[in-house]
This record gives sequence, structure tokens and C-alpha cells, in this order.
Amino acid sequence: MDSDKKKIVNEIKKDIIEWNRREFDISPIVNALKQKDAKKFVELYKKFKKLIPEMERLRELFEDYSGPEAESIRIALRNPLVFETMRDKIETLARKRREAVSREEEIFDMLTGVKEITVESGINENMRFDNFVVYDGNELAYRAAKKIIEEPGSINPLIFVGESGTGKTHLLNAIGNEFSKRGRVQYVNAEEVLIGKRVDFDVNMLLLDDAHVLFENEDMHNMLNLILDNFTREGKQLVLASNFNVSHYTMEPSLKNKLEAGVTIEIALPDENSRIKILKIKKEEMQADINDEIIEYLAKNVKNTGKLIAIVKKIMAFSRILGEKPNISLAAEMLHSRMPLKPGFSYLVEEEKPYRSINYIKEAAYRGYDIVCITRMNPEKFKNFFGIKGEVYWLTDHTTDLPTVSPILENLNYILEEYANKKAVIFLDGVDYLISKNSGEAVVQFLRHMVDVISESNAILVVSLNPKTIDEKYAKILEREMEII
Repeated sequence: MDSDKKKIVNEIKKDIIEWNRREFDISPIVNALKQKDAKKFVELYKKFKKLIPEMERLRELFEDYSGPEAESIRIALRNPLVFETMRDKIETLARKRREAVSREEEIFDMLTGVKEITVESGINENMRFDNFVVYDGNELAYRAAKKIIEEPGSINPLIFVGESGTGKTHLLNAIGNEFSKRGRVQYVNAEEVLIGKRVDFDVNMLLLDDAHVLFENEDMHNMLNLILDNFTREGKQLVLASNFNVSHYTMEPSLKNKLEAGVTIEIALPDENSRIKILKIKKEEMQADINDEIIEYLAKNVKNTGKLIAIVKKIMAFSRILGEKPNISLAAEMLHSRMPLKPGFSYLVEEEKPYRSINYIKEAAYRGYDIVCITRMNPEKFKNFFGIKGEVYWLTDHTTDLPTVSPILENLNYILEEYANKKAVIFLDGVDYLISKNSGEAVVQFLRHMVDVISESNAILVVSLNPKTIDEKYAKILEREMEII
């Protein structure tokens, strides 16, 4: 096999492995391979190569969507062939989602008094180097940004790649704010270019955000060529930010070569300590009345910095509306709206009282899941207090006419496995009580068994736990076995 063919084969293997890792349904491609149908395989590979980058971008937009078509959209965004049939419908809904998100941001900006200041060049004056947190995952990008300000055209084009929430937009704007002291610069989002916003070809530096929007749209490749040709001339600088690497996309070799002639730098999501630093900076800038406990809670649970800042704005707005000081409970409620539960997963909610758990359960119920709750609270009181509609079992050895389940693990297992075979969200409260009636090892083993059962079903398991009520070693085991939210 000559080197060119070997390179193509390796690229195909790499793509298929990556698609599988990102949980796309690649079974049609696998079946074509099994049947040794080369024509079908090539046809499907090209189709998947074109559609998957667009699907990945839309996945993020619908991550917290809980409308009536949520499940069918999520299925379509895992299966390229299904997506192809629903593409127009999903794109129409995506435009409405973007508009809704934009209106929501405007409302919360108004309620909090926080407003981003954008100048004529499109640059956000609030995003500067002096409030940009440098960490291991973005240090190389930071250094490259500083270099092109001192020596425009020295790295051209410069492409920052990283998933949403890694600070690419902040870095682009920081470059723009600094370079504007030396020459003319324009910041523009590719979404705006797509709908006709003019790129100023006379500026000395162009900052193009969300460039993946142009990479995936073949109709925009001529525009992309013009931009590259103009801004890679001597003395001019082009900086792109993309959620995905250029190699993800199908485009003419000449265009891909121009993009790859520059330098691509990947930016990783900030670690927890860096997220805490980012939130503390934003707290001061926004004059947000949030304490360190809330900051640490948010930093632990959300990796995307854009979502972190949006949640802080929500907390500020709702605390002012309610006339209450921000607290963990409010932070949890704001966080809940961003994190829908997924079928086949088991979640551990660490909390003193099951307020957050109930929010998650209600969201799943809205998506059509049956509810079954096993709790230490009297079922009637539980239903009335939390407004829950569904099956509620009282976890007790007390004799009563109300629906109960004893703390004997075999009895509990019978109920849980019955509902695991359905589209249900199963809530369990009272792990400490179970341990007091059995043993820590037995309860942990039982929950591990349930995690395995749930992983092969369409059900969801939610366990509410106050870690302070059980031995630390058992809490650590459960944290490893389950998703912490």
C-alpha cells in the first residue's frame, strides 16, 4: 500500500473510532464492512463525514432541550441517517432555539444590570487579557495570541480549536482589544457571515469566531477562500476559532491546505481550580452577591465557562426577583435546567435534602418518563410537598396501609428491577437508613448491581445522598460508580 492510500485508510479508521467514541450510530458503516460492500461503505463514510460535524454543533444546542420532540431529536442527533431525514425540521427548530437563548440572555442582562459592551469593530470590551485566566490547557494559545499582536502575520492563519466553553471567544476578543491600539481589526461570528454580515477586507486583522459553521457549509467555501487569500497576505493576520479541527470536514484539498498551512492550537476545558478563578473574576465584574460555597459548587458541576457565567446571571436575577440572598438551593435549581438526565445512566445527587433530585425527576417526567420514588418520607406527605405524580414507596419497616418497601435488599431489588424494564426514572432516598439495617458493603454491592441493570435499560436511576451521613469510604465508592450531579 503506497503512502497516500495508507494515509487515507488511517484517516478513515481514526474517524470511525472517534465517531463511535462520541456515541454516534455507526452500525450502517459497520454492516457495509461486514458485507464487504465497498461502494456502500464509501457512500456512507462520505455522508457521515459531511453530516457529523453539523450534528455535533446541534447536539450542544439541544443539550438541555426538554420540549415534546426532545427524545426524537436526540435520537436523530446520534444517527446520521435519521438526521438526514429530519435535517430541515431540526435546523428550523435550532434557529428558534438560538433566538430564544438570545432573548433569555438579554432578559437576564437587563435584570442583573450586566451588559456586554461591544464597539463598532464587533469586539467586546469586557473580554481582555487582564481578566483572562491562563491555565495549562490554554497557555500555548495564550502565548500564540500575544505573539501575533507583536508580529502580525507570523502565524497565519492561527486557529484555536476547542469545545464550547473553553474561552476561545474571550481570547479572540482579548486579541482584538489589544491589537486595536496598533491597527484596524474586526471581530465577526461565522453565523453572522452566513446570514450576510459583511467582512471588512480592509482591516489589518480579522477575528472569525465559530469558523466551523463555514467549514461545514460548502456554499460558504468560496467566501472562506476569499478570506484566507486576503488575510494571509504580508502584514495581515487571520485568527479563527472552531469547535472542531479542520480534519473533521470535507472540503477541496486546496482550501484545506490553506487552512492547514497555519498553526492549529487545541484548547482544553479549564480544570476546577481555574473555573473557580474565572468565577471569582466574574463575581467582581458583575458585583454578584454569591459566596465561595456557591462558586465551588458551580465550578465542580459545570465545565463549560460560558454556561457557568450564564448560570451566575440567572442566580443574580432570580435572587433579586425573590428578594432572597443567593444560596446553594437556588444555584442547584439554575444548574438543573442545563443538565437533563440520560437513559441508561445512574446519578448520585449529593445534598442534605432531596430538592435537586426532585427537580431532575420532574424534568424527566416532562419528557415522558414514569416516576417511581422510594423514600424515607411518608408517601402522602412526599407527594403533596414536592408535587410529585407517580408511584411513591415508603422505605420503612413500619406496618401501614400506605405503599411501603422494607429495607431488606431483596425486596428493594424486586421493585427496582421491575421498573428498570420500563421507561422510568427511579428515585432512591435513604441510603444511610439502608446501611443501618444491613451493612455498608451489602448496600454498596446492591447499588453497584442496580447501576449495571440500569446501564442496559432505558430507565434512569437517581440516588439522593448526604455524604456526611455515611462512612466516607462508601461515599467514595458510590461517587466512582455513578455520575455526580
